[in-house]
Amino acid sequence: MNTFTARVELHSASPIDYNNLYMEMQQESLVAAGPKAEGGNVEFKSKDKSSINEVIDAVVRAASKTGKKFSFTVMKDKNLDKLESRMRYHLQH
Repeated sequence: MNTFTARVELHSASPIDYNNLYMEMQQESLVAAGPKAEGGNVEFKSKDKSSINEVIDAVVRAASKTGKKFSFTVMKDKNLDKLESRMRYHLQH
């Protein structure tokens, strides 16, 4: 299963706008990756989406509903379990 990280920043936004963003992101199955922030770049995780395009669409829908201009970045997370096991294998052989 793929995991994605989305970072979103609302422009000229108040803490209430960020509360709205958290609610809208949750409706899109994107959960806060850390403590809630009232400004700046906020990070969300998604495990329910199968492609980066699905995540991008969900972020745009959620952030648009705040009524603020926004910028965002979406990244596909590496599967560290697989990467670590490959590294252990190569170190042992």
